[in-house]
Amino acid sequence: GESFESRDVFNTAAIELNGSIYLLYRAMDAVNTSTIGLAVSRDGVHIDERLSEPIYTPRADFEQKKGSSTGNSGCEDPRIVRIGDPSNPLGAGMLHMTYTAYDGVHVPAGAVSSISVDDFLARRFDRWSAPSILTPDGVDDKDLVLLPEKMNGNYLLYHRTNNQICADLLPDITEGKRVSRCIEIMGPRRGMWDGVKVGSTAAPIRVGDNWLMIYHGVSRHATYRLGAALLGPDGTTLLARTADPIFEPLEKYEREGEVANVVFSCGQVVRGDTLFLYYGAADKVIGVATASLAHIVDALS
Repeated sequence: GESFESRDVFNTAAIELNGSIYLLYRAMDAVNTSTIGLAVSRDGVHIDERLSEPIYTPRADFEQKKGSSTGNSGCEDPRIVRIGDPSNPLGAGMLHMTYTAYDGVHVPAGAVSSISVDDFLARRFDRWSAPSILTPDGVDDKDLVLLPEKMNGNYLLYHRTNNQICADLLPDITEGKRVSRCIEIMGPRRGMWDGVKVGSTAAPIRVGDNWLMIYHGVSRHATYRLGAALLGPDGTTLLARTADPIFEPLEKYEREGEVANVVFSCGQVVRGDTLFLYYGAADKVIGVATASLAHIVDALS
């Protein structure tokens, strides 16, 4: 039969567990249905294992193809975080995957599904919780990212409403709990490389008391680049933001593909001072770039 990834593999979540980096990537088949595949890397660059079947597929009504039989639909652009249970220090905790759910007819929605670290590592992928929508009905709201730590018992969820990055605090992320407000984090800067819209990439990275957020910005020429911002301890106060992009499409595979001139990150892993930035290139392939974390933070301090 047709492979689940016969057309494209791109925007990938990333998480390190037990010394290996797990890439949960968006795969697209011949009729443009998106599912989530899995690849594993020990050194962060070379792929040691890649599963032949997706680990997550469209299950809910809101992500089934309802438009054209070859229109885009399914589970897109995943991000993943691990949040432990403070009341159980021995518990391995939960993995929460936020993603864009799309049926091809309604505006894209932000959804979440969770699985225990133990089930994930044992590859019991039938244990993903039923997905629930976190964004308001009828609003173009995507790029959902959870902060990897709770804030006063609440989940801090970043989301993109129209063209800016917003946040909201949610007591839990189960069915029926939805984003109801926009705590403004940042918006586009007119005339600059991020002048049309901005959105979160992966979960912010803790640096001391603050949080480093890598974000994507879109220019008026529709080029996608990445910048960096420093957020305060609350995860919502913007302390600084790079004037210039930190990463932009330069290679042929970043400039030519399904969508030209795109680098789009949904996954980052830190090892020591090295930031591994995983990204979709031109909506066609997956790349990784490395940088010094200290170097990026210095540019913001």
